[in-house]
Amino acid sequence: MVKLKMSMLPLKKTFSAVKISNQLLLKMNINPLKAPENEASIMEYWKYTDKVYISCVCITFNQEDYIKDAINGMLAQITDYRFEIVIHDDKSTDSTREILLGFKQRYPNLIKLVLQDENQYQKGKKITPLAVAEAIGEYIALCEGDDYWVDINKIQKQVKCLEENKDINICFTSAKSIYRNKINLFSYHSSSKRIYTTEQVIEGGGGFMPTMSIMLRSKMMANLPEWYYTAPVGDYFLQIYLSIPYGAIYLPDHTSVYRINSIGSWSNQRKHLCIKKIKAEGELYISTLQQLKDMGVSNSLINKEISKQYMYFTILAIKNNFSKDAKDLIDISWLYSKSISKKQIFLYYAKTLYPMINIVMKLRNYYTQ
Repeated sequence: MVKLKMSMLPLKKTFSAVKISNQLLLKMNINPLKAPENEASIMEYWKYTDKVYISCVCITFNQEDYIKDAINGMLAQITDYRFEIVIHDDKSTDSTREILLGFKQRYPNLIKLVLQDENQYQKGKKITPLAVAEAIGEYIALCEGDDYWVDINKIQKQVKCLEENKDINICFTSAKSIYRNKINLFSYHSSSKRIYTTEQVIEGGGGFMPTMSIMLRSKMMANLPEWYYTAPVGDYFLQIYLSIPYGAIYLPDHTSVYRINSIGSWSNQRKHLCIKKIKAEGELYISTLQQLKDMGVSNSLINKEISKQYMYFTILAIKNNFSKDAKDLIDISWLYSKSISKKQIFLYYAKTLYPMINIVMKLRNYYTQ
């Protein structure tokens, strides 16, 4: 087995942005890939055809403006391994479903559609497991419908890494992000291939691994713990679970593009969370993170992560004009772990300034649009 370099650096060094030269930024391509004209053009590269080795899994809902880029990026993959594309549509009400049916007609042997008659997310279900349940590949490569891949060798690189590291269940890469027409590197932790520990994955938060860059072993999805299905943020806790006990493989390649705050995205929906939902999510974070004790995660790390999440909830409450409730949230953050960052310290001692901070946030948002 090929062993990669295990990162034991403090998280502030591993998760903060690596210094990028202007020359590298200029080379950052975000152009969507183009799909081959037919299935034969895709299959001609396959050397291993005895079974489906990779399932490219896409979940989508009302993403008519983006879904073509996601699917084309999957179809454009050049790999030795036979793959399929599984797309789960959660009862879209725009033209997303018509677009999917068009792709299915053109690539009938590659694309498998899961078309829901009712919206499963509104029923409280985790969508990724529903889609993965229809996949038959040994490996699962994730990409949500508003994101897309820009590297034609993405899945080939990741399969190779997981084949060489049989005891590791998840591989991810750096990515690029688009926000208000600005392009940035996203989750570029290091310029070299390495393994990050479970502790670093937890401390890194939900953005440590870009979801559309992840490849995982499908067998792990068959035995998800019960707490995953009630977890507040499925992607984050899936990453934690899959990184136990031997960590996650990181590749520095910029394989994917993440659209921040796109229409229908999770990040965009959070702008409108009411205080009741913010508090309920906080309670779920506490109960779910505490479940990790049974999997060997230290109590101090769990408390620190709860504290960090409540700090974020405080900021979200301020943005959404719940200043009074924000004070209670920062108190909970402080209770679990004190002085975890300059931001937390400021929020804790500046409670009387929350209404003013809200105004500043709104002005900054207005002038940067």
